[in-house]
Amino acid sequence: MPDKVHPHPDRVTTAALMPALEIAAGEGLLEAASLDDMDEAAILPGALHAAVETLLSFGFTHLLDIGGTDHLPLTPRFEVSYHFAAIDPKRRDPKAPVSRFRLRVFPQDQDPVVPSLTKYWPSANWAEREVYDLFGVRFDGHPDLKRILMPDDWEGHPLRKDYPLRGTRRNFVPGGRVGPIPPTRD
Repeated sequence: MPDKVHPHPDRVTTAALMPALEIAAGEGLLEAASLDDMDEAAILPGALHAAVETLLSFGFTHLLDIGGTDHLPLTPRFEVSYHFAAIDPKRRDPKAPVSRFRLRVFPQDQDPVVPSLTKYWPSANWAEREVYDLFGVRFDGHPDLKRILMPDDWEGHPLRKDYPLRGTRRNFVPGGRVGPIPPTRD
């Protein structure tokens, strides 16, 4: 269990969020921090839906973005990060500050699987497909998990750090080949 998290002094309206998130995530909470730009929590995939429901109850109803990171050679290797915003629908000043929250999820290294958030936000569909396509993280419960950026017959996930820079189909010959460098003119 992580140390007690104290909310940032500028975020008194969401001061009860971090303790509620600690209770909701339970053993799935790895770390929580109140940073200068926003609060964040690091969790295991099993705690994602409980954490999201807690964030929804505190007004974080906007899913801004989903991103992936490959931390190879570190463990845990993969991270899926979610950014949320709590925008008051009654606010009149468009320049009024908006509370934001970052949720970092760390799936297993060998078979990275994270629950899908498409049942909460249909807009999560394409962002989750992008993370799947580029990093190979699968989203359990996604309605149509398939590639979105790479061709359907593409092999591998090109933003993984162990992905060959020139693709998987290039035949590399250590020491080089004898003869002209292709393309050549006859």
